[in-house]
Amino acid sequence: MLAVVFISQSLHHQAMVQLVGDRNLRAVRAVADALSMQLDHKVYSLRTVAKLIESGVPLDGENPAMDLINAEFTGGLGLFDAQDALTAARSGGDYLAALPERQVEFWTQVKASQPDGAVLMADTQADGILELAGLKLSNGRVLVGGFSPAPAIQQVVSSILTTDQARLLVVNQANAVLYYSGDATTLGPVEDFPGVNEALAGESGVNTVPGHHGDLVTAFSYIPQAGWALVLEENWEEIATPFLSTTQSAPLILVPLLVLALVALLFGARQIVQPLQKLEIKAAGLARGDFDAIREPVGGIAEIRNLQNALSGTAEDLESAQDALRSYIGAITDGVEKERRGLARELHDDTLQALIALNQRLQLAQDSADTPEERASIDQVRSMTEQTITNLRRMVRGLRPIYLEDLGLSAALEMLAKETSEPGVLEVAYSANGEPRRLPPEVELALYRMAQEALTNARKHAQAQRVQLVVDYAPDSVGFTVQDDGVGFVVPEMPDEFARQGHFGLLGLAERAELIGAELIVESQPGQSTRVRVTVPQNSLKPDSQ
Repeated sequence: MLAVVFISQSLHHQAMVQLVGDRNLRAVRAVADALSMQLDHKVYSLRTVAKLIESGVPLDGENPAMDLINAEFTGGLGLFDAQDALTAARSGGDYLAALPERQVEFWTQVKASQPDGAVLMADTQADGILELAGLKLSNGRVLVGGFSPAPAIQQVVSSILTTDQARLLVVNQANAVLYYSGDATTLGPVEDFPGVNEALAGESGVNTVPGHHGDLVTAFSYIPQAGWALVLEENWEEIATPFLSTTQSAPLILVPLLVLALVALLFGARQIVQPLQKLEIKAAGLARGDFDAIREPVGGIAEIRNLQNALSGTAEDLESAQDALRSYIGAITDGVEKERRGLARELHDDTLQALIALNQRLQLAQDSADTPEERASIDQVRSMTEQTITNLRRMVRGLRPIYLEDLGLSAALEMLAKETSEPGVLEVAYSANGEPRRLPPEVELALYRMAQEALTNARKHAQAQRVQLVVDYAPDSVGFTVQDDGVGFVVPEMPDEFARQGHFGLLGLAERAELIGAELIVESQPGQSTRVRVTVPQNSLKPDSQ
Protein backbone atom coordinates (compact mmCIF):
# COMPACT_ATOMS: atom_id res chain seq x y z
CA MET A 1 0.00 0.00 0.00
CA LEU A 2 2.91 2.34 0.72
CA ALA A 3 4.22 1.51 -2.72
CA VAL A 4 0.83 2.39 -4.23
CA VAL A 5 0.84 5.74 -2.40
CA PHE A 6 4.29 6.77 -3.53
CA ILE A 7 3.87 5.34 -7.04
CA SER A 8 0.63 7.25 -7.43
CA GLN A 9 2.43 10.41 -6.32
CA SER A 10 5.19 9.75 -8.81
CA LEU A 11 2.74 9.05 -11.63
CA HIS A 12 0.76 12.17 -10.78
CA HIS A 13 3.94 14.23 -10.81
CA GLN A 14 5.10 12.71 -14.09
CA ALA A 15 1.72 13.33 -15.71
CA MET A 16 1.72 16.98 -14.67
CA VAL A 17 5.30 17.45 -15.80
CA GLN A 18 4.44 15.87 -19.13
CA LEU A 19 1.41 18.14 -19.41
CA VAL A 20 3.60 21.20 -18.80
CA GLY A 21 6.19 19.85 -21.24
CA ASP A 22 3.59 19.36 -23.99
CA ARG A 23 2.25 22.87 -23.42
CA ASN A 24 5.72 24.42 -23.55
CA LEU A 25 6.65 22.41 -26.64
CA ARG A 26 3.61 23.79 -28.46
CA ALA A 27 4.55 27.27 -27.28
CA VAL A 28 8.18 27.05 -28.37
CA ARG A 29 7.15 25.64 -31.73
CA ALA A 30 4.71 28.53 -32.14
CA VAL A 31 7.53 30.98 -31.36
CA ALA A 32 9.79 29.16 -33.84
CA ASP A 33 7.11 29.35 -36.55
CA ALA A 34 6.52 33.04 -35.88
CA LEU A 35 10.23 33.83 -35.99
CA SER A 36 10.57 31.80 -39.19
CA MET A 37 7.86 33.97 -40.71
CA GLN A 38 9.71 37.07 -39.49
CA LEU A 39 12.92 35.88 -41.16
CA ASP A 40 11.04 34.98 -44.32
CA HIS A 41 9.59 38.49 -44.32
CA LYS A 42 13.10 39.98 -43.98
CA VAL A 43 14.30 37.90 -46.93
CA TYR A 44 11.22 38.88 -48.93
CA SER A 45 11.87 42.58 -48.20
CA LEU A 46 15.52 42.15 -49.26
CA ARG A 47 14.39 40.53 -52.50
CA THR A 48 11.99 43.45 -53.10
CA VAL A 49 14.94 45.85 -52.75
CA ALA A 50 16.92 43.67 -55.15
CA LYS A 51 14.14 43.85 -57.76
CA LEU A 52 13.98 47.63 -57.39
CA ILE A 53 17.74 47.86 -57.92
CA GLU A 54 17.58 45.53 -60.92
CA SER A 55 14.86 47.78 -62.38
CA GLY A 56 17.17 50.81 -62.11
CA VAL A 57 16.07 52.35 -58.83
CA PRO A 58 19.19 53.50 -56.92
CA LEU A 59 19.60 52.09 -53.44
CA ASP A 60 20.47 55.46 -51.91
CA GLY A 61 17.90 57.42 -53.87
CA GLU A 62 14.57 58.88 -52.79
CA ASN A 63 11.99 56.11 -52.86
CA PRO A 64 9.09 55.46 -50.46
CA ALA A 65 9.39 51.68 -50.80
CA MET A 66 13.10 51.88 -50.11
CA ASP A 67 12.45 54.02 -47.04
CA LEU A 68 9.85 51.59 -45.70
CA ILE A 69 12.10 48.54 -46.18
CA ASN A 70 15.14 50.33 -44.80
CA ALA A 71 13.27 50.83 -41.53
CA GLU A 72 13.22 47.04 -41.11
CA PHE A 73 17.02 46.72 -41.50
CA THR A 74 18.31 48.64 -38.51
CA GLY A 75 21.85 47.56 -39.29
CA GLY A 76 21.76 49.16 -42.73
CA LEU A 77 21.33 48.23 -46.42
CA GLY A 78 24.34 48.10 -48.75
CA LEU A 79 25.08 47.20 -52.38
CA PHE A 80 28.47 45.75 -53.36
CA ASP A 81 29.94 45.38 -56.84
CA ALA A 82 31.68 42.30 -58.23
CA GLN A 83 34.98 43.43 -56.65
CA ASP A 84 33.33 43.42 -53.16
CA ALA A 85 33.42 47.18 -52.91
CA LEU A 86 30.51 49.05 -51.34
CA THR A 87 28.91 51.11 -54.09
CA ALA A 88 25.80 52.34 -52.32
CA ALA A 89 24.39 52.26 -48.81
CA ARG A 90 21.05 53.29 -47.42
CA SER A 91 22.48 53.43 -43.88
CA GLY A 92 25.33 51.88 -41.89
CA GLY A 93 27.86 52.50 -44.61
CA ASP A 94 30.98 52.31 -42.47
CA TYR A 95 29.91 49.01 -40.91
CA LEU A 96 28.94 47.49 -44.26
CA ALA A 97 32.11 48.60 -46.07
CA ALA A 98 34.32 46.42 -43.85
CA LEU A 99 31.97 43.45 -44.03
CA PRO A 100 33.67 41.43 -46.86
CA GLU A 101 36.96 41.30 -44.99
CA ARG A 102 35.53 40.83 -41.50
CA GLN A 103 32.83 38.27 -42.28
CA VAL A 104 34.70 36.06 -44.73
CA GLU A 105 32.54 32.99 -44.18
CA PHE A 106 29.31 34.91 -44.68
CA TRP A 107 30.69 36.64 -47.76
CA THR A 108 31.92 33.39 -49.27
CA GLN A 109 28.53 31.75 -48.84
CA VAL A 110 26.73 34.70 -50.40
CA LYS A 111 29.06 34.78 -53.40
CA ALA A 112 28.63 31.03 -53.88
CA SER A 113 24.84 31.09 -53.57
CA GLN A 114 22.39 30.91 -56.44
CA PRO A 115 20.79 34.16 -57.67
CA ASP A 116 17.83 35.07 -55.52
CA GLY A 117 19.10 32.66 -52.81
CA ALA A 118 19.40 34.44 -49.43
CA VAL A 119 22.06 33.66 -46.80
CA LEU A 120 21.47 34.46 -43.12
CA MET A 121 24.28 34.68 -40.56
CA ALA A 122 24.84 36.42 -37.23
CA ASP A 123 27.55 39.02 -36.70
CA THR A 124 28.71 39.81 -33.18
CA GLN A 125 29.41 43.49 -32.62
CA ALA A 126 30.73 45.34 -29.63
CA ASP A 127 27.32 46.85 -29.02
CA GLY A 128 25.27 43.71 -29.75
CA ILE A 129 24.47 41.09 -32.35
CA LEU A 130 23.25 41.78 -35.87
CA GLU A 131 21.70 39.25 -38.16
CA LEU A 132 23.01 39.61 -41.71
CA ALA A 133 20.97 38.76 -44.79
CA GLY A 134 22.85 38.53 -48.10
CA LEU A 135 21.47 38.20 -51.61
CA LYS A 136 23.43 37.68 -54.84
CA LEU A 137 22.37 39.88 -57.78
CA SER A 138 23.29 39.93 -61.44
CA ASN A 139 26.77 40.93 -62.64
CA GLY A 140 28.27 39.53 -59.38
CA ARG A 141 26.77 42.26 -57.23
CA VAL A 142 25.72 41.53 -53.61
CA LEU A 143 22.93 43.13 -51.60
CA VAL A 144 23.34 42.94 -47.80
CA GLY A 145 20.99 43.99 -45.03
CA GLY A 146 21.51 43.85 -41.29
CA PHE A 147 18.94 43.82 -38.52
CA SER A 148 18.89 43.29 -34.76
CA PRO A 149 17.15 39.98 -33.88
CA ALA A 150 16.30 40.91 -30.27
CA PRO A 151 13.38 43.29 -31.03
CA ALA A 152 11.82 40.78 -33.44
CA ILE A 153 12.15 37.98 -30.91
CA GLN A 154 10.78 40.19 -28.11
CA GLN A 155 7.77 41.09 -30.23
CA VAL A 156 6.97 37.44 -30.96
CA VAL A 157 7.55 36.28 -27.38
CA SER A 158 5.32 38.95 -25.87
CA SER A 159 2.49 37.98 -28.21
CA ILE A 160 2.72 34.21 -27.61
CA LEU A 161 4.11 33.64 -24.09
CA THR A 162 1.85 35.07 -21.39
CA THR A 163 3.52 33.58 -18.27
CA ASP A 164 6.36 35.15 -16.31
CA GLN A 165 7.59 31.80 -14.95
CA ALA A 166 8.79 30.59 -18.37
CA ARG A 167 12.21 31.72 -19.61
CA LEU A 168 12.99 31.69 -23.35
CA LEU A 169 16.55 31.42 -24.64
CA VAL A 170 17.51 31.95 -28.28
CA VAL A 171 21.07 31.18 -29.41
CA ASN A 172 22.74 30.83 -32.79
CA GLN A 173 25.20 28.27 -34.10
CA ALA A 174 28.10 30.10 -32.43
CA ASN A 175 26.38 29.71 -29.01
CA ALA A 176 25.85 33.46 -28.93
CA VAL A 177 22.80 34.53 -26.94
CA LEU A 178 20.37 36.38 -29.18
CA TYR A 179 17.66 36.70 -26.56
CA TYR A 180 17.01 35.59 -22.97
CA SER A 181 13.88 36.56 -21.08
CA GLY A 182 15.29 35.68 -17.65
CA ASP A 183 18.07 37.07 -15.50
CA ALA A 184 21.18 37.00 -17.71
CA THR A 185 23.49 36.96 -14.66
CA THR A 186 22.21 33.50 -13.71
CA LEU A 187 22.43 32.06 -17.22
CA GLY A 188 25.92 30.49 -17.08
CA PRO A 189 27.55 28.70 -20.06
CA VAL A 190 25.08 28.40 -22.91
CA GLU A 191 26.28 24.93 -23.91
CA ASP A 192 25.28 23.66 -20.44
CA PHE A 193 21.73 24.94 -20.78
CA PRO A 194 19.39 21.92 -21.11
CA GLY A 195 18.11 21.41 -24.65
CA VAL A 196 20.51 23.80 -26.41
CA ASN A 197 22.70 21.13 -27.96
CA GLU A 198 19.70 19.10 -29.10
CA ALA A 199 18.04 22.15 -30.67
CA LEU A 200 21.26 23.18 -32.48
CA ALA A 201 21.36 19.63 -33.88
CA GLY A 202 17.98 20.28 -35.49
CA GLU A 203 15.90 18.35 -32.95
CA SER A 204 12.65 19.30 -31.27
CA GLY A 205 11.29 17.91 -28.02
CA VAL A 206 11.08 18.13 -24.22
CA ASN A 207 13.63 17.44 -21.48
CA THR A 208 13.06 17.19 -17.73
CA VAL A 209 16.08 17.67 -15.52
CA PRO A 210 16.31 18.09 -11.73
CA GLY A 211 16.97 21.61 -10.52
CA HIS A 212 17.64 23.36 -7.22
CA HIS A 213 13.96 24.15 -6.72
CA GLY A 214 12.24 21.23 -8.41
CA ASP A 215 12.21 19.72 -11.88
CA LEU A 216 13.04 21.95 -14.84
CA VAL A 217 10.88 21.33 -17.89
CA THR A 218 12.67 22.47 -21.05
CA ALA A 219 11.07 22.47 -24.50
CA PHE A 220 13.32 23.16 -27.48
CA SER A 221 12.98 23.71 -31.22
CA TYR A 222 15.07 24.83 -34.22
CA ILE A 223 14.80 27.55 -36.87
CA PRO A 224 16.59 26.18 -39.95
CA GLN A 225 16.73 29.46 -41.95
CA ALA A 226 19.04 31.17 -39.44
CA GLY A 227 20.30 28.13 -37.46
CA TRP A 228 18.74 29.43 -34.26
CA ALA A 229 18.01 27.22 -31.23
CA LEU A 230 14.97 28.07 -29.10
CA VAL A 231 14.74 26.69 -25.56
CA LEU A 232 11.81 27.38 -23.25
CA GLU A 233 12.55 26.59 -19.60
CA GLU A 234 10.01 26.41 -16.78
CA ASN A 235 10.26 25.25 -13.16
CA TRP A 236 7.53 22.76 -12.25
CA GLU A 237 7.35 23.93 -8.63
CA GLU A 238 6.86 27.55 -9.69
CA ILE A 239 3.77 26.85 -11.80
CA ALA A 240 2.13 24.38 -9.41
CA THR A 241 -0.93 25.94 -7.79
CA PRO A 242 -1.73 25.30 -4.10
CA PHE A 243 -4.64 23.10 -5.11
CA LEU A 244 -2.40 21.06 -7.42
CA SER A 245 0.20 20.63 -4.68
CA THR A 246 -2.53 19.59 -2.25
CA THR A 247 -3.94 16.97 -4.62
CA GLN A 248 -0.45 15.61 -5.18
CA SER A 249 0.22 15.33 -1.45
CA ALA A 250 -3.24 13.99 -0.55
CA PRO A 251 -2.21 10.29 -0.69
CA LEU A 252 0.37 10.99 2.04
CA ILE A 253 -2.54 11.11 4.51
CA LEU A 254 -2.51 7.31 4.33
CA VAL A 255 1.12 7.09 5.44
CA PRO A 256 0.45 7.19 9.23
CA LEU A 257 -2.25 4.55 8.86
CA LEU A 258 0.04 2.42 6.77
CA VAL A 259 2.83 2.84 9.31
CA LEU A 260 0.49 1.61 12.05
CA ALA A 261 -0.51 -1.33 9.86
CA LEU A 262 3.16 -2.06 9.21
CA VAL A 263 3.89 -2.03 12.96
CA ALA A 264 1.01 -4.45 13.49
CA LEU A 265 2.32 -6.69 10.74
CA LEU A 266 5.81 -6.64 12.22
CA PHE A 267 4.40 -7.53 15.63
CA GLY A 268 2.40 -10.37 14.11
CA ALA A 269 5.44 -11.58 12.16
CA ARG A 270 7.72 -11.60 15.20
CA GLN A 271 5.22 -12.87 17.77
CA ILE A 272 3.07 -15.20 15.68
CA VAL A 273 4.40 -16.03 12.22
CA GLN A 274 8.06 -16.57 13.06
CA PRO A 275 7.37 -18.65 16.22
CA LEU A 276 4.87 -20.74 14.24
CA GLN A 277 7.44 -21.30 11.50
CA LYS A 278 10.02 -22.39 14.07
CA LEU A 279 7.45 -24.64 15.72
CA GLU A 280 6.59 -26.13 12.33
CA ILE A 281 10.25 -27.03 11.75
CA LYS A 282 10.54 -28.56 15.21
CA ALA A 283 7.30 -30.50 14.73
CA ALA A 284 8.70 -31.89 11.48
CA GLY A 285 11.82 -32.91 13.42
CA LEU A 286 9.58 -34.56 16.00
CA ALA A 287 7.97 -36.59 13.22
CA ARG A 288 11.47 -37.76 12.24
CA GLY A 289 12.26 -38.76 15.84
CA ASP A 290 14.09 -35.65 17.07
CA PHE A 291 12.51 -35.36 20.52
CA ASP A 292 14.96 -32.81 21.94
CA ALA A 293 14.33 -30.08 19.35
CA ILE A 294 10.66 -29.65 20.29
CA ARG A 295 11.70 -28.75 23.85
CA GLU A 296 13.67 -25.64 22.77
CA PRO A 297 11.46 -22.55 23.33
CA VAL A 298 10.26 -20.76 20.19
CA GLY A 299 8.73 -17.73 21.97
CA GLY A 300 5.66 -15.96 20.65
CA ILE A 301 2.27 -15.38 22.20
CA ALA A 302 0.88 -17.51 25.01
CA GLU A 303 -1.20 -19.72 22.71
CA ILE A 304 1.92 -20.73 20.73
CA ARG A 305 3.82 -21.48 23.93
CA ASN A 306 0.92 -23.62 25.17
CA LEU A 307 0.88 -25.48 21.86
CA GLN A 308 4.62 -26.13 22.16
CA ASN A 309 4.16 -27.42 25.72
CA ALA A 310 1.49 -29.79 24.47
CA LEU A 311 3.77 -31.01 21.67
CA SER A 312 6.61 -31.39 24.18
CA GLY A 313 4.41 -33.58 26.35
CA THR A 314 3.45 -35.61 23.31
CA ALA A 315 7.16 -35.94 22.48
CA GLU A 316 7.85 -37.35 25.95
CA ASP A 317 5.04 -39.88 25.55
CA LEU A 318 6.31 -40.84 22.10
CA GLU A 319 9.87 -41.15 23.37
CA SER A 320 8.73 -43.43 26.20
CA ALA A 321 6.64 -45.48 23.80
CA GLN A 322 9.57 -45.70 21.39
CA ASP A 323 11.93 -46.82 24.13
CA ALA A 324 9.45 -49.48 25.16
CA LEU A 325 9.00 -50.55 21.55
CA ARG A 326 12.77 -50.63 21.06
CA SER A 327 13.14 -52.83 24.13
CA TYR A 328 10.34 -55.06 22.86
CA ILE A 329 11.90 -55.32 19.41
CA GLY A 330 15.27 -56.01 21.00
CA ALA A 331 13.75 -58.77 23.10
CA ILE A 332 12.02 -60.23 20.04
CA THR A 333 15.25 -60.05 18.09
CA ASP A 334 17.17 -61.77 20.86
CA GLY A 335 14.48 -64.41 21.04
CA VAL A 336 14.61 -64.96 17.30
CA GLU A 337 18.39 -65.25 17.40
CA LYS A 338 18.17 -67.76 20.28
CA GLU A 339 15.60 -69.79 18.35
CA ARG A 340 17.86 -69.65 15.30
CA ARG A 341 20.84 -70.84 17.32
CA GLY A 342 18.76 -73.59 18.92
CA LEU A 343 17.36 -74.67 15.57
CA ALA A 344 20.82 -74.56 14.01
CA ARG A 345 22.19 -76.67 16.85
CA GLU A 346 19.42 -79.24 16.49
CA LEU A 347 19.83 -79.39 12.73
CA HIS A 348 23.60 -79.70 13.07
CA ASP A 349 23.69 -82.19 15.93
CA ASP A 350 20.71 -84.31 14.93
CA THR A 351 19.50 -84.00 11.36
CA LEU A 352 22.87 -83.26 9.75
CA GLN A 353 24.59 -86.09 11.63
CA ALA A 354 21.80 -88.48 10.67
CA LEU A 355 22.19 -87.54 7.02
CA ILE A 356 25.93 -88.05 7.21
CA ALA A 357 25.40 -91.51 8.77
CA LEU A 358 22.81 -92.31 6.11
CA ASN A 359 25.30 -91.31 3.40
CA GLN A 360 27.91 -93.62 4.89
CA ARG A 361 25.46 -96.56 4.97
CA LEU A 362 24.57 -95.83 1.36
CA GLN A 363 28.29 -95.99 0.58
CA LEU A 364 28.47 -99.46 2.19
CA ALA A 365 25.32 -100.57 0.40
CA GLN A 366 26.72 -99.39 -2.90
CA ASP A 367 29.94 -101.30 -2.35
CA SER A 368 28.02 -104.53 -1.61
CA ALA A 369 25.52 -104.20 -4.46
CA ASP A 370 25.38 -107.19 -6.83
CA THR A 371 24.31 -105.58 -10.08
CA PRO A 372 25.21 -102.32 -11.87
CA GLU A 373 21.58 -101.24 -11.79
CA GLU A 374 21.53 -101.47 -7.99
CA ARG A 375 24.79 -99.51 -7.72
CA ALA A 376 23.44 -96.82 -10.04
CA SER A 377 20.23 -96.43 -8.01
CA ILE A 378 22.16 -96.22 -4.76
CA ASP A 379 24.57 -93.69 -6.28
CA GLN A 380 21.62 -91.49 -7.28
CA VAL A 381 20.27 -91.60 -3.74
CA ARG A 382 23.76 -90.78 -2.39
CA SER A 383 23.97 -87.69 -4.67
CA MET A 384 20.61 -86.44 -3.44
CA THR A 385 21.72 -87.04 0.16
CA GLU A 386 24.99 -85.14 -0.33
CA GLN A 387 23.14 -82.20 -1.90
CA THR A 388 20.73 -82.18 1.04
CA ILE A 389 23.71 -82.17 3.44
CA THR A 390 25.23 -79.19 1.56
CA ASN A 391 21.97 -77.24 1.63
CA LEU A 392 21.44 -78.04 5.28
CA ARG A 393 24.94 -76.86 6.16
CA ARG A 394 24.26 -73.58 4.31
CA MET A 395 21.00 -73.22 6.22
CA VAL A 396 22.79 -73.88 9.52
CA ARG A 397 25.41 -71.25 8.70
CA GLY A 398 22.61 -68.80 7.88
CA LEU A 399 20.87 -69.49 11.15
CA ARG A 400 24.09 -69.48 13.16
CA PRO A 401 27.06 -67.78 11.39
CA ILE A 402 29.92 -69.86 12.82
CA TYR A 403 32.57 -67.67 11.18
CA LEU A 404 31.16 -64.63 12.98
CA GLU A 405 31.66 -66.19 16.40
CA ASP A 406 35.10 -67.61 15.65
CA LEU A 407 36.76 -65.16 13.23
CA GLY A 408 34.82 -61.93 13.54
CA LEU A 409 32.72 -59.66 11.31
CA SER A 410 35.15 -59.22 8.40
CA ALA A 411 35.67 -62.93 7.79
CA ALA A 412 31.95 -63.67 8.21
CA LEU A 413 30.96 -61.02 5.68
CA GLU A 414 33.59 -62.24 3.21
CA MET A 415 32.18 -65.77 3.48
CA LEU A 416 28.63 -64.35 3.16
CA ALA A 417 29.64 -62.60 -0.08
CA LYS A 418 31.04 -65.85 -1.51
CA GLU A 419 27.93 -67.83 -0.54
CA THR A 420 25.59 -65.18 -2.01
CA SER A 421 27.39 -65.10 -5.36
CA GLU A 422 25.85 -67.20 -8.10
CA PRO A 423 27.99 -67.69 -11.24
CA GLY A 424 26.33 -66.13 -14.27
CA VAL A 425 23.54 -64.61 -12.15
CA LEU A 426 24.95 -62.40 -9.40
CA GLU A 427 28.55 -61.45 -8.60
CA VAL A 428 29.25 -60.13 -5.10
CA ALA A 429 32.62 -58.38 -4.68
CA TYR A 430 33.96 -58.02 -1.14
CA SER A 431 36.58 -55.59 0.19
CA ALA A 432 37.60 -54.18 3.57
CA ASN A 433 39.13 -50.83 4.50
CA GLY A 434 41.10 -50.27 7.68
CA GLU A 435 42.33 -52.71 10.32
CA PRO A 436 39.64 -55.28 11.27
CA ARG A 437 38.85 -55.54 14.97
CA ARG A 438 36.37 -57.43 17.12
CA LEU A 439 33.19 -55.69 18.15
CA PRO A 440 30.60 -56.49 20.82
CA PRO A 441 28.80 -59.72 19.85
CA GLU A 442 25.40 -58.02 19.54
CA VAL A 443 26.89 -55.34 17.24
CA GLU A 444 28.67 -57.89 15.03
CA LEU A 445 25.54 -60.00 14.79
CA ALA A 446 23.36 -56.98 13.94
CA LEU A 447 25.78 -55.79 11.25
CA TYR A 448 25.96 -59.30 9.81
CA ARG A 449 22.18 -59.63 9.66
CA MET A 450 21.85 -56.17 8.08
CA ALA A 451 24.43 -57.01 5.41
CA GLN A 452 22.68 -60.36 4.87
CA GLU A 453 19.33 -58.56 4.38
CA ALA A 454 20.86 -55.96 2.03
CA LEU A 455 22.39 -58.69 -0.15
CA THR A 456 19.10 -60.61 -0.14
CA ASN A 457 17.22 -57.49 -1.31
CA ALA A 458 19.78 -56.93 -4.08
CA ARG A 459 19.37 -60.55 -5.24
CA LYS A 460 15.57 -60.72 -5.06
CA HIS A 461 14.33 -57.22 -5.93
CA ALA A 462 17.05 -55.10 -7.57
CA GLN A 463 17.59 -57.38 -10.60
CA ALA A 464 21.27 -56.62 -10.09
CA GLN A 465 24.16 -58.40 -11.79
CA ARG A 466 26.95 -57.03 -9.62
CA VAL A 467 27.00 -56.05 -5.94
CA GLN A 468 29.83 -54.46 -3.96
CA LEU A 469 30.14 -55.13 -0.23
CA VAL A 470 32.69 -52.86 1.44
CA VAL A 471 33.45 -52.95 5.19
CA ASP A 472 35.04 -49.85 6.75
CA TYR A 473 37.01 -49.94 10.01
CA ALA A 474 37.59 -46.28 10.89
CA PRO A 475 39.09 -45.06 14.17
CA ASP A 476 35.80 -43.49 15.22
CA SER A 477 33.28 -45.82 13.56
CA VAL A 478 32.63 -49.20 11.95
CA GLY A 479 30.25 -49.82 9.09
CA PHE A 480 29.63 -51.32 5.69
CA THR A 481 28.25 -50.31 2.31
CA VAL A 482 26.24 -52.45 -0.11
CA GLN A 483 25.82 -51.01 -3.59
CA ASP A 484 24.25 -52.76 -6.57
CA ASP A 485 23.69 -51.96 -10.25
CA GLY A 486 19.99 -52.77 -10.18
CA VAL A 487 16.79 -50.98 -11.17
CA GLY A 488 16.43 -48.88 -7.99
CA PHE A 489 13.28 -47.61 -6.28
CA VAL A 490 11.79 -44.56 -4.55
CA VAL A 491 13.15 -44.36 -1.00
CA PRO A 492 10.49 -43.33 1.59
CA GLU A 493 11.26 -40.31 3.75
CA MET A 494 10.32 -41.96 7.04
CA PRO A 495 11.19 -45.51 8.22
CA ASP A 496 7.55 -46.28 9.04
CA GLU A 497 6.71 -45.85 5.36
CA PHE A 498 8.87 -48.88 4.50
CA ALA A 499 6.19 -51.27 5.73
CA ARG A 500 3.33 -49.36 4.05
CA GLN A 501 5.17 -49.61 0.74
CA GLY A 502 5.99 -53.28 1.19
CA HIS A 503 9.70 -52.83 2.01
CA PHE A 504 9.73 -55.04 5.10
CA GLY A 505 13.41 -55.85 4.64
CA LEU A 506 14.28 -52.15 4.80
CA LEU A 507 12.10 -51.81 7.90
CA GLY A 508 14.12 -54.59 9.52
CA LEU A 509 17.32 -52.78 8.61
CA ALA A 510 16.02 -49.58 10.21
CA GLU A 511 14.98 -51.38 13.38
CA ARG A 512 18.30 -53.20 13.78
CA ALA A 513 20.22 -49.96 13.14
CA GLU A 514 18.19 -48.22 15.82
CA LEU A 515 18.82 -51.03 18.31
CA ILE A 516 22.62 -50.69 18.09
CA GLY A 517 22.66 -46.88 17.67
CA ALA A 518 23.81 -47.04 14.04
CA GLU A 519 23.08 -44.61 11.21
CA LEU A 520 21.28 -46.10 8.20
CA ILE A 521 21.35 -44.33 4.84
CA VAL A 522 19.46 -45.75 1.84
CA GLU A 523 20.03 -43.96 -1.47
CA SER A 524 18.23 -44.95 -4.65
CA GLN A 525 16.25 -43.67 -7.60
CA PRO A 526 14.14 -45.57 -10.16
CA GLY A 527 16.43 -46.70 -12.94
CA GLN A 528 19.58 -46.14 -10.87
CA SER A 529 21.64 -48.19 -8.44
CA THR A 530 20.78 -48.65 -4.76
CA ARG A 531 23.29 -47.85 -1.99
CA VAL A 532 22.81 -49.01 1.60
CA ARG A 533 25.23 -47.49 4.13
CA VAL A 534 25.34 -48.52 7.82
CA THR A 535 27.68 -46.74 10.27
CA VAL A 536 28.10 -47.48 13.97
CA PRO A 537 29.80 -44.59 15.81
CA GLN A 538 32.45 -45.27 18.42
CA ASN A 539 30.20 -44.14 21.28
CA SER A 540 27.86 -47.07 20.47
CA LEU A 541 30.70 -49.60 20.93
CA LYS A 542 31.83 -50.88 24.29
CA PRO A 543 35.36 -50.00 25.41
CA ASP A 544 36.24 -53.64 26.08
CA SER A 545 35.39 -54.58 22.48
CA GLN A 546 38.59 -53.06 21.04
